Amino acid sequence: MPETYKRATIKNPAFWVCLTITIGLFVAGFCVPPHGEIDGSLLTAGGILFAFATLETVHVALRKGVDAKVKHGQTELMVGDLDKDQEKQDNYEESE
Repeated sequence: MPETYKRATIKNPAFWVCLTITIGLFVAGFCVPPHGEIDGSLLTAGGILFAFATLETVHVALRKGVDAKVKHGQTELMVGDLDKDQEKQDNYEESE
């Protein structure tokens, strides 16, 4: 696993908090009636918690000045200096 992904997930406290709460919700879902069945609302809650962890990761990336890109299906979210690559290309062409 690249170091960038480790910093964004494994070393991120928000990731661990959301993971712990999600696991707790799933275990509790097995313990309450009807036993052994996880309701769809628990799965939705788990997804929402990981969405918050993703937003925290993007926030940390912005504070550190790193560009962030999240893509899911046809939805794509890019945060940061999107013109940076174009500026590098323009500077390179000017120096030639």
